[in-house]
Amino acid sequence: MLGTARPAAALRAVPRRAGGASGGGESTAAGRRGACRPRAVAPGRPDSGQPNELRYNYGTSTSTAGQQPGGGAPPSAASGSVAAAPDGAATTTARMAPPGSARPGPPVSAAAAAASWAAKRAAANKEVAEHDPGVVAKGREGWLFFTVPDVPVAGARCMVYFNRQQSEPLRNSGRSLLHAKFNTWEVSPEEGDRLDMTHDGRIPRADGVDYYRVELAVPEEAYEINFVFSNGEGTFDNNLTQNYLKPVEGPMTRDLWIDTAPERAEAAWQKMKAEEAARKAEEEAAALAAKEAKDQRLADEGVEQIKREYKNLREGGSSGEKGRWRMVPSSAQPGQRVLIQYNRLTGPFAGFEVPADAHLTLKIGHNNWKQPQDVKMQRAAAPPTVPQLTSAAAGAGTAAGTPPAVVARPVVEEGEWWEALVTVPIDACALNFVLTYFQHYDNNDRKDFKALIDLPAGVASVEAWADGMLPQLKKSIREQRLAAEAVAAELERQRRTAREAAQFKAEAVRRRQMRHVLFTQPEVVKAGQDVTVYYNPNNTNLNGRHAVFLKGGYNRWRHPRGFGPLEMTPPTEGEHFQATIQVPRDAYSMEFVFSDAAEGGEYDSNRGLDYHLPVQGSVVEEPPLHVVHIAVEMAPICKVGGLGDVVTSLGRAVQEQGHTVEVVLPRYNFFQQSPLLGGTQYETEFDFGGTKVFVSTCMVEGLRCFFVEPRNGMFDGPVYAGNNDGQRFDFFCKAALEFLLRTGRQPDILHCHDWSTADVARSYWQDYHQYGLWKPRVIFTIHNMDFGAQKLGEAAFFSQKFTTVSPSYAWEIGGHPAIAPNVGKLMGVRNGIDIDIWDPETDKYLPLGYNAQKVVEGKAAARAELRKRLNLTSWGDKPLVGVVSRLTKQKGTHLIAHSCFRTIDRGGQFVLLGSAPDPKIQSEFDELKNRYGGDNAAFCFAFDEPLSHLIYAACDLILVPSMFEPCGLTQMIAMRYGAIPVVRQTGGLRDTIFDVDNDKARAAWEMEGSTTWQEDGVDATNGFSFEGTDDGALDYAMNRALDAYYNDRQWFHGLQKRVMLQDWSWNKPANDYIQLYYSAME
Repeated sequence: MLGTARPAAALRAVPRRAGGASGGGESTAAGRRGACRPRAVAPGRPDSGQPNELRYNYGTSTSTAGQQPGGGAPPSAASGSVAAAPDGAATTTARMAPPGSARPGPPVSAAAAAASWAAKRAAANKEVAEHDPGVVAKGREGWLFFTVPDVPVAGARCMVYFNRQQSEPLRNSGRSLLHAKFNTWEVSPEEGDRLDMTHDGRIPRADGVDYYRVELAVPEEAYEINFVFSNGEGTFDNNLTQNYLKPVEGPMTRDLWIDTAPERAEAAWQKMKAEEAARKAEEEAAALAAKEAKDQRLADEGVEQIKREYKNLREGGSSGEKGRWRMVPSSAQPGQRVLIQYNRLTGPFAGFEVPADAHLTLKIGHNNWKQPQDVKMQRAAAPPTVPQLTSAAAGAGTAAGTPPAVVARPVVEEGEWWEALVTVPIDACALNFVLTYFQHYDNNDRKDFKALIDLPAGVASVEAWADGMLPQLKKSIREQRLAAEAVAAELERQRRTAREAAQFKAEAVRRRQMRHVLFTQPEVVKAGQDVTVYYNPNNTNLNGRHAVFLKGGYNRWRHPRGFGPLEMTPPTEGEHFQATIQVPRDAYSMEFVFSDAAEGGEYDSNRGLDYHLPVQGSVVEEPPLHVVHIAVEMAPICKVGGLGDVVTSLGRAVQEQGHTVEVVLPRYNFFQQSPLLGGTQYETEFDFGGTKVFVSTCMVEGLRCFFVEPRNGMFDGPVYAGNNDGQRFDFFCKAALEFLLRTGRQPDILHCHDWSTADVARSYWQDYHQYGLWKPRVIFTIHNMDFGAQKLGEAAFFSQKFTTVSPSYAWEIGGHPAIAPNVGKLMGVRNGIDIDIWDPETDKYLPLGYNAQKVVEGKAAARAELRKRLNLTSWGDKPLVGVVSRLTKQKGTHLIAHSCFRTIDRGGQFVLLGSAPDPKIQSEFDELKNRYGGDNAAFCFAFDEPLSHLIYAACDLILVPSMFEPCGLTQMIAMRYGAIPVVRQTGGLRDTIFDVDNDKARAAWEMEGSTTWQEDGVDATNGFSFEGTDDGALDYAMNRALDAYYNDRQWFHGLQKRVMLQDWSWNKPANDYIQLYYSAME
């Protein structure tokens, strides 16, 4: 909808009627530009690089200095193509709407007023029905548009005429549409808001004359009509993004409309909630019916399988193998409880001991592994016995010449026996099982174990048994489903509770950190009530000002009621100015800025983010965001590095807060082998870039994903294929935007990542924003500055905000030539970790789950297991130091090598998990292994996911000595498992690790919002850090950590508990991103 700039001399002036209500509404065509697709306009202002946007201020002017408050939902048509769009020139402020009706005369009775409006409506309808188009068009040959009647009347019909020859962008279009709504684009016509206009032959075509018209009904509550014209294919005449409007004559006024907004909003919200509840109930009923149908189908299939495959299901089975395993009773029937007993010393587990506090796991299913489950096995209290037939000795009571009697005597089966009690499923023909101990298996030489189950007593045949069990089998299937749903619901409840607690704490910390600048009374702002805002300019860019003005709005600047500029009352004591505002009943958030003058002057806009406070008790809810990530990586389906983790984890965390998140990815050829993409379905197809592009869709990790597949073979190889990656990814960026455009999607945010999708920002503003994909704003995240600096700088210019993965890394890269010109838009938001994957309480790779309260016991069990697995000595009281890292220069390989020496020198044990892509570095670590490997040092040079979990749980210290680290996840995972990080202060390591000796004040501020940690009794430190890059700097941190372990074990265990309780999930980062998304939309 953004037009193409043309020289002023080329613009055609359009006559304006007296009073300004002429064709063209409140504007003339002078200076008007259209949205002609063949031409493009750069979206950025030369001085800032930020795309411009239309702000609706509803009666308050917008200052040009500092942050400009404002807002308002852009008008939208049914196709989602009309918008108050960013412009290519200077910032545009929306013109104010006229009140919409004449000033009232002397008071009249309600009946008389009603009769008067009825008469006006009748007159308007008559004029529309009887007017002669040729007559009314006379004298208006050069107008852009006019209406019949000249001033539309509320509750009556209205005819809109549009002169296409006077519209530069639409002059040569084959189709004309009117996109119209009323009352600042809030109310739709009953005919719909996309109306086809038809040529009126009674107005002859001539040079500059080509009138089209359409009739519509004006709602009774209208005070103005808002409209634009288009050709239906993405080209608009929208009055230089200002849109057109005409006042409507009627009882409604703009002020009355705004005053009654809360009641309308509440009624609309209640209606929407009722519709949602009805839809949800309908969906739940349909889902329940589908589940019950599936239960029936599974039961039917189970019965038929038994009839068809009974012999095959039992083939190769038995009731035990002497001395190795047995089932008790040996003749078990469906529904019975049976004991599975296993002799550890007869299989693969015989080569090592199982600690007293550890256990074997029985993995068991039935009928070829239906309904598999894990059952913890216990050591048998006594070795099992079996009856052995023997001949009784001759003696008294034995008749001469009579052979000795054969009797059964119990015989003890030697070995180390383990057992587990299980219930035989009602449809079981045989039980299938294997035994596991961490990565060790006994699967009966790859044949699995199979225990035979007999038919129930009194059953004549397999068919009779199968048919008779159908109702019971369906009941059993249903109960299992309900149990699984209950477990999932409880897990989600726990996650939701933890998430809400983390968000509550994050908001409390944010308020405490703001208090030296800003606080409110009451602290929690409530809709419909007064709130007093207190502001201290001395800690801001308004330091020293004697006058402060407050200007703000509600609902992300979209509420029609704003406030200010209000001159704040100076402090009589202290340093805070104050002002009191009444919050509307339909406000769910409050936004404001401060300035040193009522108009103009300098603004404090909270570094461009505006000040934002949530409002409780609103009669409406905040609408959810729609975020689309465009990326080339996503965990776990196409993860290469941390970028893939961020796309998945951030997307899930934002979605869990009630927003809609989608991901657009290339469809790599290796997806065909992915078991996670079995549900992929066709979405759409289109021609683009000289090839056919197919788009498919699938749910991945709970996120809706779209896969872009060009038929030119661009993505047949791996994610990163080599020298042509730039060409491949640029094509993908444009194809992703083309997909959004062609499918009519209008997300609020496009979030692109690193150099690989940096081109999304430029392509969107230059090639798509003005051609129908009008709504999104662009957020760009830099994960690593080492690649594609030019593209990163370009994306920084075209994005509304851009981020990197930690505040310290943002500071470190802020001076880079690619970043510096736009550094004012840069924000550092640290990454988080997935606390569902990294959860020591439920981690399947640990011998004993634990939480912060049981950290000592849990880590002791993990330590014992790790020592056993890596052949480390368990003698002595030795601290365990671990490194989980790629072995590259970035990761500080020289310090990693030195840490091995220092650990062993101090009597500890050292464990390394990682490999080096550089053969030279790998050879250095091979030599290190030869020198130190043995009872107190282990080196594992191939990544092992289960082993990494065990190392985090077992180690007392985890070392991360990176030379630079944009964010880093290792230190956060370590804390989740109660391992104390020892890190070098760089990038995200500095933002997450606070030295126990040197960072108490910084930790208290960052983690708790406290400026007086001693008085508050706050200690939020969580590790040991150093600054240098030499061995001595590392020794400074490691020696203090080892001293703490040796000298004050109780304090050290307290530190382990403390770090486990700290929240390093995506909860806070996701909230930071959500606020950033909103700020980009303002």
